[in-house]
Amino acid sequence: MNVHHLYPKDNDLIARHVGMLGGGSAATEGKPDIVHVHGCWQYNEVNEALKAHRQGARIVLTPHGDLQPWVIGQRRLTAKQGKALLWQRRLVESSYVVIVHGNTEAASLRQLGWNPRIEVVRNAVVTNSITPEAMAQQTQEVYRKVMDSNTLALMTDDARQLLRLLLKAGINGDRRWVTEQVPDVNEQQWRYLLVYADHENVRTIVDLGARLLGVGHPYIETDKIKSYLPTGYTKPKPEAHDAASLVSELHRRQPTLRHLAELDRALRRNNIQDDRLTDVLIEHRLLKFFRRLLCILSEQTGLDEGFMPAQPLDDSQTQRIRKQLTNHLRI
Repeated sequence: MNVHHLYPKDNDLIARHVGMLGGGSAATEGKPDIVHVHGCWQYNEVNEALKAHRQGARIVLTPHGDLQPWVIGQRRLTAKQGKALLWQRRLVESSYVVIVHGNTEAASLRQLGWNPRIEVVRNAVVTNSITPEAMAQQTQEVYRKVMDSNTLALMTDDARQLLRLLLKAGINGDRRWVTEQVPDVNEQQWRYLLVYADHENVRTIVDLGARLLGVGHPYIETDKIKSYLPTGYTKPKPEAHDAASLVSELHRRQPTLRHLAELDRALRRNNIQDDRLTDVLIEHRLLKFFRRLLCILSEQTGLDEGFMPAQPLDDSQTQRIRKQLTNHLRI
């Protein structure tokens, strides 16, 4: 994990804190996974962090007390800093998590309401209630939690293709349906894939697919991994419905990968009657939506044309469904 620390070099207390975290005085080389910003009022560092964020890095912010009410009040008194709070709020809202040093600071951040993800890690520079080693370990655990969140965004094209093939094999219960070459991915990409599968509640299907394809993967108890999840997130539940009922259900709410897997499975059943299904969907004005789902199923679960009762449709509304799937776990 590549962590780049940004902090005011003229602040000795913050510099010592960063040193205890292993950040030192030099920036980490290479493209960072995480940009850890210390302090809030240095424009250049904040601007650099937001730029890295646009390029895919994840921001962790430690305000070091800079967002306490009295500090904000003081800054507002100076004309030069009059608009500073605008880009500070943007920094806080763009952060995966805000690390504070005590409960009082945490309460102040919650009062601001700019970011619900707040972790308390005491600062060994100013208190004896925690050792430098424990502080560094707790901070590393926060980093790990950040990188175990919305892992779909971190997966390579090979890992996404591997997921598709695992789902196809697992849904069919037969490896012979998978004719494409199975990509080989490293242990980190496997972790991202399995964590994502757990959050989308398709882990059992993925594990079955891996066994059927003879693909070994790291043993990871994903249900014990801590992650940041969107407000209001609930793990998708399997739906034991027929295809028409599933399409109707998905039309009423945001589709998830688990529900698409269930629809794929329903369409592969031997007793499905294509003409009857399309007639029901036409009657309920859902045929066009169903055709869009067929396009998505081909991409996500590898549904074959022979199991498609209608012609797939790829239009702007199909792209909207793609975005919903991509952003389902986005913070």
